[in-house]
Amino acid sequence: MKKIITICSVLLFSFLFFQDALAQTIFTEDFETGVASAEWTSFWQGEDNVTVILNSAAPQLLTNGGNHVGLLQDVDVSYMGTALAMAGNVDLMNYSIEADVYCYVDVGTSAYTGLVVYADPVVNTYLKLVADFDASQRFRLYNNHLNMTTMQYSFEHIFLTADVPGGIPTLDGWHHMKIEVRTVNENQTGFWCYFDGQLLTGCPIYDTSDDRMASGQFGLFAMQQDADGIAGYFDNIVVTQLEATSVEDNSEFAVPTEVHLMQNYPNPFNPTTQISYRLESSGHTSLIVSDLLGRQVRTLVSEEQSSGYHTIVWDAKDNSGNIMPSGIYLYTLKTGNILESKKMILMK
Repeated sequence: MKKIITICSVLLFSFLFFQDALAQTIFTEDFETGVASAEWTSFWQGEDNVTVILNSAAPQLLTNGGNHVGLLQDVDVSYMGTALAMAGNVDLMNYSIEADVYCYVDVGTSAYTGLVVYADPVVNTYLKLVADFDASQRFRLYNNHLNMTTMQYSFEHIFLTADVPGGIPTLDGWHHMKIEVRTVNENQTGFWCYFDGQLLTGCPIYDTSDDRMASGQFGLFAMQQDADGIAGYFDNIVVTQLEATSVEDNSEFAVPTEVHLMQNYPNPFNPTTQISYRLESSGHTSLIVSDLLGRQVRTLVSEEQSSGYHTIVWDAKDNSGNIMPSGIYLYTLKTGNILESKKMILMK
């Protein structure tokens, strides 16, 4: 027993070390110095930037916050009540940004707060995931290129109530939002969007528009078209460099040129984790979870699947519905003659 525990400890250490090498934190902000990081700048020159207020001064106390939170608001309404603060480099690609965001439920006028990725003021482009909890009850993932004739954005995806595990909130409050963005190839940028730790249905979402961005800064967003915009409150901001996807010249949208099993997210996890993979061609596909002794725990997929990208969630249960104990597990993708495995950690 002691030997098994020692082996598991070594595997855990090695696995976590490997994970850290692939996913590296490149920016954090919790505002606890009482001053916002000097890296924050406004997307529009001379416009409003992030400031810091006491946590107790926010509309609702952030229970997992410290003494301060960030505040972003377009008080002069020079940009129709829109405020956008950004940090990082314009050549940054394949990363995630997550933060605690104060979300408004407003059945009157729209009040948006959310996160920004792939922003570049030189080409006047940014993409944002915002909570739009007015009568529409939705999340919007979209850029800022609006066709004034059709009143359509060149890229936009709507997540409705059914796409949000747990549903849309009914009261104003703090929630955790996250976007992962990856440059898939020269024609596609992919987005994985999360709300309160749950992946929104339909992800990944791909942008193939003419205004598609392949890199850019990350940021915060708050907007309401009224006298002084809306106060956006943010805290516990973390930006992580992600494992790069292979960059290939695909002739068809979302049809990969190789099989690739991605690292599960989150990892370690409790109680659920997302596993994504892509298939070169259609065929019988299996995705199986097993323990370190090779015993099969759960068959997640065993069916004919089309080429392209697929995502499935494991709820840490075996084939009989029993909850599995903490530990290291393997998940194995098999399609055709290809077999690929990765490790993941269930930590309770």
